[in-house]
Amino acid sequence: MRFKTLVLAVLAVVAAVSPLSAQKLSKEDRAKLPRVAIIEFKCAPDAWHGWGRYGGWGNHMETISNQLRDMFVTELTEQGRGKLRMVERERLEEIRGELAFQQSGEVDTSTVQKVGKLLGVKYMITGKVTRFAYKEIGAKTGWGVGALVGKLTGDGLAGAVAGSVNIKKASFTGRLDMRLIEVETGEILGSWKDEDKVADMGVKVAGTGTELDYNEELVNKVFEPIVSRMTPKIVRIVSQEGSEE
Repeated sequence: MRFKTLVLAVLAVVAAVSPLSAQKLSKEDRAKLPRVAIIEFKCAPDAWHGWGRYGGWGNHMETISNQLRDMFVTELTEQGRGKLRMVERERLEEIRGELAFQQSGEVDTSTVQKVGKLLGVKYMITGKVTRFAYKEIGAKTGWGVGALVGKLTGDGLAGAVAGSVNIKKASFTGRLDMRLIEVETGEILGSWKDEDKVADMGVKVAGTGTELDYNEELVNKVFEPIVSRMTPKIVRIVSQEGSEE
């Protein structure tokens, strides 16, 4: 009997301290949660450090922007459950044509407010990639292998094909700057910067040595830790602001 009483007491305590996020919100309560949208990320003009002959990665900035936004939507949806509602990227794309977003690497507050009002959201998140650096830390080339294949087979073409790709080791560092803006007032409620690094990463380079294959997984490895660290700060501010209303 004493054991049963203890179990019931523990369950009562757990139920009492269970957060709102763990409870099933009604449709009406969910509708009252503050809505948050993430505007597209820009890349600062001098962000591509060390790329040199691999500068073609700058052509993938729109893809990187979409990856970053999707990562933030996922994290904010999970960590902010019961505290905020996220607007999907597809909804933001619907109004993209109605606004001329700046291309300087930073979207100004007035643009954020216009987007926020069109979407009917209370908070907007904007950011920019201020660094995405590349540094070679060693190389293993396929050309030696290609020469060996050609010698063994007597086929120079086979050797050329086998040696058409270089595998290099490299390190990548990324830095992200973020702002949380209250749409109605244009006030910057929070501003953060963070960076991370992936070392000793194998990358594939074309035989000419002038083209580095784009790697979506690599972008995620660099920026996912940053997104994970920034998200709780955003959720905390949105929750505090919402509770004060």
